[in-house]
Amino acid sequence: MTLRKVVLLILILAFALPGITQAQSENLSQAEISRISNSVVLIYSLDRSGDVESSGSGTIMTPNGQIYTNRHVVENGEDFAILVIEDIAEQPVLRYFATPILIDDNLDFAILQIDRDAEGRRIDSNTLNLPVITMSSAPPSIGDRIFVFGFPGIGDGFLVLTSGSITTIQNDTLNGERIPFLYQTDAQISPGNSGGLAVNSSGNMIGIPTQVNSEERTLGRLGGILSVSAIRFVLDSPIASAPTNEPFLRATQPPSNNAGDAEITIAINDVEQNVEQDGTVGMIVHTNINAIGYRGATLRIAIFAFWEDGSPIIANSRAANSNRTDEGQLTSQQLVTPGFDNTIYDDLWFFIPYSLFPDGETGTASAYVEAQIGVDGETFTAFSNLSSFLYTFSDQQLIVSISRIEHNTTEDGEVGMKVYGYINIIGYRSIPVRVALFLYWESGEPIDGSEAPTDFQTSDGALTVQDVVTPSFDNSEWEEFWFFVPYAYFPTGLTGALDAYAQLEIGVDGETFNSWSLTELFTLNY
Repeated sequence: MTLRKVVLLILILAFALPGITQAQSENLSQAEISRISNSVVLIYSLDRSGDVESSGSGTIMTPNGQIYTNRHVVENGEDFAILVIEDIAEQPVLRYFATPILIDDNLDFAILQIDRDAEGRRIDSNTLNLPVITMSSAPPSIGDRIFVFGFPGIGDGFLVLTSGSITTIQNDTLNGERIPFLYQTDAQISPGNSGGLAVNSSGNMIGIPTQVNSEERTLGRLGGILSVSAIRFVLDSPIASAPTNEPFLRATQPPSNNAGDAEITIAINDVEQNVEQDGTVGMIVHTNINAIGYRGATLRIAIFAFWEDGSPIIANSRAANSNRTDEGQLTSQQLVTPGFDNTIYDDLWFFIPYSLFPDGETGTASAYVEAQIGVDGETFTAFSNLSSFLYTFSDQQLIVSISRIEHNTTEDGEVGMKVYGYINIIGYRSIPVRVALFLYWESGEPIDGSEAPTDFQTSDGALTVQDVVTPSFDNSEWEEFWFFVPYAYFPTGLTGALDAYAQLEIGVDGETFNSWSLTELFTLNY
C-alpha cells in the first residue's frame, strides 16, 4: 500500500470581542492537544485488492481498540487501515487494521474494532491498552467553544485542528425522547474530517464531525456534528455488549413483531483458508445471520466439521474442550445477544486451527462445514448451507495416545504402574523422537519426583518417564509402547486414595514437545 505523505498542520482560531476577556480555559493546552491527537486516527478504506479507495477520521474510544466514526466512512470498504499519530510533529503511521463491528443505518455512526497489526496478523485486542477519549457528560450550549480534530482533504493528509463555536443545536426525537441530535459550528469541517473528533474546552468528546458526500445524508440533515447524546442512544442498546472482535452488527429499524414472528436464518458466506491468527494457521468460516424477534435473547452459533461422506471430523487430542462436542466432533462456537428486534450480523466469523484436525492420515481429503444456531441451552433450530473445503494432512505428524493403565505390575522386582501408549510418527524417518510420560494430581499440579532417581525427574523436579525412538519408516507405529513407574518413586507421607492423571507428550529430541495425548485418570492408594 502506498500511503500519501502525512505532515502536521494545526490551525487554532482565537477570537476576542472588544470589552470581553476570553478565559484561558477556553483554549486547549499543547499537552491536551498532544494527548487528544494520540487518540485521533486516519482511516483508509480499502478495496478487495488492498488499494485505498477513500479516507476519513476516527477516534479511539476504548483501550481495546474500538474506534467511533461515521457510517459513510466505512460502508463501502472491504477492509480498513488505521494510522495513528506517534509523534505530533511526524506523519501518522500504519499500525493496525480494523473490522466494522457496528453500523447503524438510522444514524451516521459506526464502530471499527482493531483486530490485526500492521502486517495483517490477528491480535488479541484486549492486550492493546490504547489511549482513549472520554465523552462529555453534559451537552454544549450555543456559543460554547469547541475544537475539531481530523484528517480533512484540505490538510493534504495532515492532522488538522480547527476551532469555533456552537452556532446551532438541532433537537430530534429518539426512542420517544427529545435530545440534542446535531450541532452546527463555524469551525471548519471539510471532507475527510468525517468520523473525527469534536471536543469541548475540557478535551471531552461532544460529538463526531459529519461530512455529507453527494447524496449521502444523515436523517436528511447536512454536515455538522453528530452529538454524544445520539451516540449514547446507540451504545445504550444491548447491541453494544456483543463480542467486540468478531460480529459485524447492522442495526435495522425495529419492526413490530410478536413472538410468533420470531425467525433466525444463517448462511455461510465463505471459508477462508490458510489464515494466521495469534501465530496459529487455520481456516475462518464467515457467516451471515438475521435474527428477528430475538432482541435480548442469548443465541448460540456453532460451526461443525464433517468429512465428505457426512461422518463427523473428530478433533485430535490437542483440541480444547471448547473445540470438541461430547462425542469429540470438531466445532467452533460463540454466543451473541441481538440488540434489535431485527438484527443482522453481516460477518460473524469463526477461526478453526488446522492443528485441531485429526492426525494419522496423509494426502488431501474433501470435507465441509455447517453452521447451526439456536437459543443457548436449547436445541439448534436453524441450519446453514453446506460449504465444502479441502483439508491437506501435514507431511509430518507426531501422534500419541494412552491406551490403558495397569496397576500393581512388577518389573525387575519393583511394583508399580504401567502406562501403555500408541505412537504413530509420520515424516520423521531416522530422526530421534522423544516420548515422555508426565503425571499430575487431580488439581493439575505435577506429581513431585524427589523420591525418584534424577533421570526420572524433570528440571523442575516433577516425576516423569521418558524414552527416545528413531523411526525406521516414513510412517512408523508402536501399538504397545509402555512406561513403567515404580510406586516407590511417588511422594511419601500421604494417606488415602488420591486421584491423579497421566499424559503423554511427544516431540523431536532436543526440541519442545509439540503434540500430546488426552489425559487418563488413575487413583493412587496410600
